Amino acid sequence: MSSSPAVAGRKFRLVALATVSLLWCAIGRCLWLMRHPVASGFERPAAWSTVGLVVALGALLSGLVWLVLRQMDRVGRVAEARVALQSLIADHASEAMMLTDRAQRILSVNAAFETITGYPAREVIGNTPTRLSAGHHGLAGHRTVWDHVAEHGYWEGELWDRRKDGTLYPRQMRISAICENGTEVSHYVAVFNDISESKAQAQRLEYLARHDPLTNLPNRLALDAQLAKVIDGSVPGIDRLALLVIDLDNFKTINDSLGHAAGDRLLGELSRRLAVQMGPAQRLFRLGGDEFVVFVEQLDGEEALIELSSRLIRITGEPLEIDGHVLHVTPSIGISLYPEDGRDAQALIRNADTAMYYAKANGRANYKFFTEPMNAAATKRLHLESELWRALAENQLVLHYQPQIDLLAGKVVGVEALVRWRHPQRGLIGPAEFIPVAEECGLILPLGHWVLLTACRQVKAWLDQGIDMGEMAVNISAHQFRQPEFVQSVRRILAETGLPASRLELEITESTIMHGVDEAIVTLGELRGMGIRLAIDDFGTGYSSLAYLRRFPLDRLKIDRSFLADVDTDRDAASLLTSIVLLGRSLGLQLVAEGVERFAQAEFLRTLECERVQGYHFYQPVSAEEVVGFGGFGLFAAAAA
Repeated sequence: MSSSPAVAGRKFRLVALATVSLLWCAIGRCLWLMRHPVASGFERPAAWSTVGLVVALGALLSGLVWLVLRQMDRVGRVAEARVALQSLIADHASEAMMLTDRAQRILSVNAAFETITGYPAREVIGNTPTRLSAGHHGLAGHRTVWDHVAEHGYWEGELWDRRKDGTLYPRQMRISAICENGTEVSHYVAVFNDISESKAQAQRLEYLARHDPLTNLPNRLALDAQLAKVIDGSVPGIDRLALLVIDLDNFKTINDSLGHAAGDRLLGELSRRLAVQMGPAQRLFRLGGDEFVVFVEQLDGEEALIELSSRLIRITGEPLEIDGHVLHVTPSIGISLYPEDGRDAQALIRNADTAMYYAKANGRANYKFFTEPMNAAATKRLHLESELWRALAENQLVLHYQPQIDLLAGKVVGVEALVRWRHPQRGLIGPAEFIPVAEECGLILPLGHWVLLTACRQVKAWLDQGIDMGEMAVNISAHQFRQPEFVQSVRRILAETGLPASRLELEITESTIMHGVDEAIVTLGELRGMGIRLAIDDFGTGYSSLAYLRRFPLDRLKIDRSFLADVDTDRDAASLLTSIVLLGRSLGLQLVAEGVERFAQAEFLRTLECERVQGYHFYQPVSAEEVVGFGGFGLFAAAAA
């Protein structure tokens, strides 16, 4: 096992010291003998003493010279090893390294320099780095760098350079000044990396962060940045901008019916259509879901916005074929203006969004400019939404029940459950005011579940008390019906309440079952198989065809109140109602007419032998306690009451 260099060095020094000591002893002995030739008991010639002294001195000097030469050789070999190691480390470093003298002439470079720049060492040594640069930053840029080095002793930053093949690349560099004597700069060392890939990756991440992956359109983050940039450079009163928020009507229905893949293809095609319509000062963004935004950076006048909005509505409304289905989509557009409707990005987006909701509430497939009264209405709606969540949590919702009358027998044969909101301050609020809000804010699912569960519990309670109110009709929203677990949830409610399925009737609108016909048929078939009765609500207001209507496992058609309005005064209205009744009878379905408010309407329905009716002419919706008293009354007694 070899000893370490440090131990070997210590041994060498001890041997050298012992040798020198012996030599000095020998010299001293020779000198003593020369002065005392007989002191030792025998005489030696002086010449021999002189010879011994010379030999000892020569040996001493030779030893000293040998020691000095050995030490110099050792120091040289250590220095060479250190230089070789440093060179090896430099050549294995991933960063490019370049050493220059004080005149900035290149003295040496490492292997990474050759790899990154494409220049071999022999071609760059003796040149200055500026001769190899891209010229991208100009002389002023280089002067700034070296001024900083002169002042601070270093510079660090990003520069562009040109490889030997002519390609430009960015590099992250640090230049340091080296002072050998501690005062004057003797050399400069530069260390740099090629950051092309990292910059490209950063640009890709930046693009992904600011663009929608489905449509490749700029997203909300990009919109906020663009709005802030343009608004900061705009002068209110001189520069005018506009924002158009576009929301597709009933897109969720398409998504639920045909699946998200079909919905994505629809959005992709619509984004291409809309992008084609953009002018030089107009940019299209996608905020997410089915919501798009058009930012108009230079507004010439409201007439241009009206023309643009009309064109976008027309283009969007053109038929689209997705997975063999011909789809028709319409947009609702809200418009806000700068500076009239807001002087920052958030205000413009918020107000355009508010105007879009007004367009949607006023018939859809149209556009609305923002007006200040919309803010108050939007605030009221937001407040209503917040209160509605609290209402469900605090049991402020109640069910009222409106009897259904067998028109020919003159007795109550069923009831329809109608939800009401018993507001702590505003009193009883009807469903027309809060059901649309519940559908938009996602509350309709828990609300619909509560209505169905409460109605079933009430019917079971009546039956347990020996009270027979007939069937309980419950309205089912489109959101509920399209839930994958809807049938299972109904089954669980019946099991929980113990209500016979034959006592429950579910009312579903035409538009609900016509979106995704095949899926609707399966769902209706499962419900019918459980023994539940099924009715089409608001019949005549949708677009169902007889071919489809015959495929649905239905029990009843509920005639919408709009068809009864003028039957006693308008012959055409009477003919239309007669046709609807005959249609239902030809399909083998019972008819229920809702919204009967006058005696003449009831009499006309009686002549048509319409089986069931309901409306204010007979009974208003009342609480569970009050409706029980109607069960045994005859028709005319109830009407008189």
